[in-house]
Amino acid sequence: MVPIWNKLKFQAKVLIPVVTVLFLVLFTTLWLVNRRMHVQQETGTEEVLTTTEAAFQGSLRFHDKNLKQQFGRITLDPGFTALATTRHAPTIQDGFTNLLAGPADGMDAAIYTAADGNRLAQLAQPGSSINLNRLTTACSESIRRSIQTQQMNVDTVELNGHLYDVISIPSFDIEHKALYGVLTLGTDMSDTIIKEFKLLAEHPHSELVLISNGRVITSSFHQPPPDEELLQIYKQAPTVTPDEHSSTRYFEKVIKGEHFLALTGRLPSLNNQGAGSYILLVSYQDLLAQFEATRRMLVLVGLFGIILSTLIVWLLIRRATQPLIQLRDSAEAVGRGDFSHRIQITSQDELGELSNVFNHMTENLQTSTKQREQTVETLRTTQARLMQSEKLSAIGEFVAGVAHELNNPLTALIGFSELLQMRVTDETTRNSLKRISSSAERCHKIVQSLLSFARQHPPERKLTDVNSLIDAVLEILIYELRTSNIKVEKNYAANLPRLMVDPHQIQQVFLNLVHNARQAIEAYPPHGSMKITTRLLAGKIQVRFQDDGPGISPENLKKIFDPFFTTKVVGKGTGLGLSLSYGIIQEHDGTITAESQPGLGTAFIIELPVGAEEEKSASAAPVASAPALAHEGTGRKILIVDDEEDILDLVSQTMTAQGYLVQTVTDGEKALQLLQKQSFDLIVSDWKMPGLNGQQLYERLLKENPAAAQHIIFMTGDVLSEKTQADLRDQNKLCLGKPFSLVDFRKAVNQVLEPK
Repeated sequence: MVPIWNKLKFQAKVLIPVVTVLFLVLFTTLWLVNRRMHVQQETGTEEVLTTTEAAFQGSLRFHDKNLKQQFGRITLDPGFTALATTRHAPTIQDGFTNLLAGPADGMDAAIYTAADGNRLAQLAQPGSSINLNRLTTACSESIRRSIQTQQMNVDTVELNGHLYDVISIPSFDIEHKALYGVLTLGTDMSDTIIKEFKLLAEHPHSELVLISNGRVITSSFHQPPPDEELLQIYKQAPTVTPDEHSSTRYFEKVIKGEHFLALTGRLPSLNNQGAGSYILLVSYQDLLAQFEATRRMLVLVGLFGIILSTLIVWLLIRRATQPLIQLRDSAEAVGRGDFSHRIQITSQDELGELSNVFNHMTENLQTSTKQREQTVETLRTTQARLMQSEKLSAIGEFVAGVAHELNNPLTALIGFSELLQMRVTDETTRNSLKRISSSAERCHKIVQSLLSFARQHPPERKLTDVNSLIDAVLEILIYELRTSNIKVEKNYAANLPRLMVDPHQIQQVFLNLVHNARQAIEAYPPHGSMKITTRLLAGKIQVRFQDDGPGISPENLKKIFDPFFTTKVVGKGTGLGLSLSYGIIQEHDGTITAESQPGLGTAFIIELPVGAEEEKSASAAPVASAPALAHEGTGRKILIVDDEEDILDLVSQTMTAQGYLVQTVTDGEKALQLLQKQSFDLIVSDWKMPGLNGQQLYERLLKENPAAAQHIIFMTGDVLSEKTQADLRDQNKLCLGKPFSLVDFRKAVNQVLEPK
């Protein structure tokens, strides 16, 4: 299955990671800010709470110090000294009334204890509900310690839900340095502590709760929560010593929806149990509200930033993907074969460069497609031409085989007609035999012309008679010209110098021009004439082919030598004939031009430079034939080897009439068997035969009978085969091409055998 991610569009693949990262950044930022704010809130609140506790502790110490300063010298007052020295309890009790109204004004109760620990007097302020006995019990530790140390000390005690500041002051006999007793003064400090705390607290939302013996004494709350809730807070507070300043002292509590940071402590006391404890609370609700507002602002700003960033990224992606969409559409168009589609370039960035490269690619593809179509068309035309060439090649091979088969009966026909001419005396019969011989010669020339045109010749230039080349072409096309009712007028210049050309290539050019003229005239009745003119002009031979056909239009006349240009219907021409002809004439340093007017026919003019005459050599001179003597071969033996019975009979009769002793065989194996039994002065063998052919016979003779191999003449009608021609050149033996005349045969025999 294809993963879901691969199915998403490109915009989604970009936006999802971007939005995810933005949200992660927002959440991380909020977490870091929240953590930082929480730390700042805790640190700030702890500092305020610590400062408040320090102020509160300082207030208590100041209060103790103030008590000592205010009442520490009361026992030195003469009036009090007088009471103390009496050691009379009723007298001291009566004197306490003046004491509380005078020097001890502001104190709620007074207790006087003798040095031996006996209580001598006690008194409370009028209207006070204080229980003096219980107060005395609560102050017993402070009194005992003051008697023992004979020093003044301050203590805090709890009584009936109130906290009292107690100061114990020793009374001395200065003269005798004896302790009279201890004066203990006590005052209710619960409300005083709360008032002083409110005055000293720096934070407006600081609160104090006083607790003693498992109950709430008082608190600074304007609307205090239930005592049970405050006691529960106290019980849940960390257990620490009063002097400990570790962060573990602080704890958070929510009271009536308001957040507080709190700590607990004990009020100073002389006994181990202590008189009471306190809870200090500092509200950070306002700071928390500010932090919450800040968080909301960060969330809003972050969400706005995410939305804005997402919108910007989407617009950028859309702008970036628009060329990609155009590229996709263009690629689809290219895939359909439409190479005209172009991408509009709107920027110079990488996408612009990509669009530019794609446009260049489509242009190149468009050009390549056109070139490919032209190439395909050219290949089709070339293929048609190659097929035509293959057909011509096949026809040529077929013609060669037919010519080889025709040459044998033509040889017999020509030979027997000549033989009969020598034997008959009736002139009418002799004339008929001459006509038979001439017709056979004409067939021979037609076959030779066809073979010469169809043969694959290696490029070879030699001195050639141009008029003879034209006649050979006309001989090939004589049937087509005659059946097309085209009259050919030849206007040859006499004694023209020969041309140094490749006769087969020039013959191909002439054949193409005559063939084109025939096709043009045939399609333009009732016209039907062609004039061929040759002449010598300024060191060049000019050949002019003029027809009275329809002519060529001026626009087509400019393109007739272009490759593959043709005005013929499909299947009637390849458009290569005139182009190849133009190339052949150019290679021969000549020129070919065309003149034409519509309705007045067309003329092709060829000019070729004249070649130098070859030197006459003795070796090139024809071998003079000895006159035909009736007994020139008397006593000489000739072996004739050929698979054609008519040729064997012809040669046998001819040579027997000359006095030769002739024996004939039909294949090479029989010839070898006969040569093993007797010798012959001359061997005449066909080159191509069933079984052991002429070449194989010669090779066997070279090994078995070299003397016989020296006197051998070959005959062949296979004049088209390149292998045959190459083998004959390698053997360097005389070869008669079929058909041949009796005169040619005698010349060949006399060339090999010296006459007697």
